[in-house]
Amino acid sequence: MQKIRFLIPLLLLFPMGTAAGDGAPGSRYVRHVESFGFFDNREVQSPYQFSGTYFGTRLSADWGLQLAGSTIAAGGYVVKDFGQRGISASDWTLYYRYQGSRFSGAFGSFPRRLLLRELPDVFVDEALRYYTPNLGGALIQYQSRRASIELYCDWLSRQSPTEREIFEIVSDGEWLVSSAVRLGYNARLTHFSVRKGITPDKVYDKLMLNPHLTYSGGASSRCYYRLTMGLMTSLNRDRTDKVWKSPYGMLCDATFGIPFARSSAVIELRYRGYHGDPLMSDYELYGTLLHRGDPYYRSPHYDRADVSAILLRNSHVDCRVTASFHFTEGVMDNSQQIHVRLFF
Repeated sequence: MQKIRFLIPLLLLFPMGTAAGDGAPGSRYVRHVESFGFFDNREVQSPYQFSGTYFGTRLSADWGLQLAGSTIAAGGYVVKDFGQRGISASDWTLYYRYQGSRFSGAFGSFPRRLLLRELPDVFVDEALRYYTPNLGGALIQYQSRRASIELYCDWLSRQSPTEREIFEIVSDGEWLVSSAVRLGYNARLTHFSVRKGITPDKVYDKLMLNPHLTYSGGASSRCYYRLTMGLMTSLNRDRTDKVWKSPYGMLCDATFGIPFARSSAVIELRYRGYHGDPLMSDYELYGTLLHRGDPYYRSPHYDRADVSAILLRNSHVDCRVTASFHFTEGVMDNSQQIHVRLFF
């Protein structure tokens, strides 16, 4: 912990760009520094989610040496929850990254920003991203003019007498059908193993799959829209009874953004919905340790409406305020988020 606190301000001192006289010929120093402030207040009556407030800030930085398509980088991050003594979460950032014309990859503890896409919230709850900005494992990516695919392993927990062995293998991809239509998928396999030694634990297998179709437009203007629809299914098996459970349903995500008056601000309206079988089988047994998505998707009918004001968004700043409304079986919950991100 102490080492990470001293490392981050030290990294800020290193310059970006080519370092004359230092390193190998053609090499250059690179860095990424990010400050992320978050406020997420959840007022909940539904039995699927939990009331509470996430309010804090995260500082992350990594510095590296780049030579041709290869980069070696080191750094760390710290998360501070307001009202709580000490640091809430922290970890090292240590990775090797390769960037080619089509193939790229990374190995180590690397930041989520290297991903081509983030998984939907049915896979990863938004609050989880606040405290875990890094992935630990390996990443492979392929990009061409019409397609992009990535595959990565995120090792979440090392086996010990008190901790289960847990890792995830994730893949996602998109194919450009036309200028406005893309065919894509999200997939994740979770290996939820046992603690070391003689324990009553059993291995749990979980596979999530989300093939989808996206129609979008307006990327060249400040007014934009995007509609994604697809199948959401999950295959779950507790090796205690060896019975497969396979809930499925339809997932929808629609976003519409319009400029606010003549200012640089944008008003964004977003709808997310799921209708089908309740997901997250055996949640009552394993909770968020196994199921890392938003718990609202345990409901057979879940609708969410967001109204966001994107106050400032450019190459260094992203500031937005959001009011969210969640509907599950006759109950309406609400939440409010403020996100302020500064990066360079």
